[in-house]
Amino acid sequence: MSEVAVDLVRPVPAWALRGAVALLGAATLLVAFAGARLHPVVVAALVALVVAIAVVPDLGLTGLVVLVAAAGVVADPPGLGAVMLLVLLVHLTLWAGALAARTSWRTQVEVAVVVRGVRDVAAVQVGAQLLAVVALVLGGVVLGAGDLWRALALVAAIGAAALLLPRRS
Repeated sequence: MSEVAVDLVRPVPAWALRGAVALLGAATLLVAFAGARLHPVVVAALVALVVAIAVVPDLGLTGLVVLVAAAGVVADPPGLGAVMLLVLLVHLTLWAGALAARTSWRTQVEVAVVVRGVRDVAAVQVGAQLLAVVALVLGGVVLGAGDLWRALALVAAIGAAALLLPRRS
């Protein structure tokens, strides 16, 4: 099998992408199960799942992280801030998992590819966050003044990121 060598300006090694997937997966699970008293066996299974998505970043395993996080949310519904953070983390986890799934351990990815992907996720987040707030309100959650300001601040930050991240020339 032949190999192709491409000179990259600012390469990101695959291990960094895989590490990012693991960190995002762990953060997603931590937010989803915040405050829950989990059995040590469940904690060990969650740690094994996070390690697995780093070692074998298959999109199915990343999706499993999202399903497990959803189960945690259904078991103990979080507040507005946690839901908005979970929406962001789920999108980033799935995107990073899809990118890492296309790499081998020796792969390097140009920073512009990563930035472009993060920018696309940020653009989707503006609508997704608004839909999350609407879904919570329709679900009967009463928003306090602090919740509303936090929601507006997060949507504004995501919008600013979408505008300020470098664009393709």
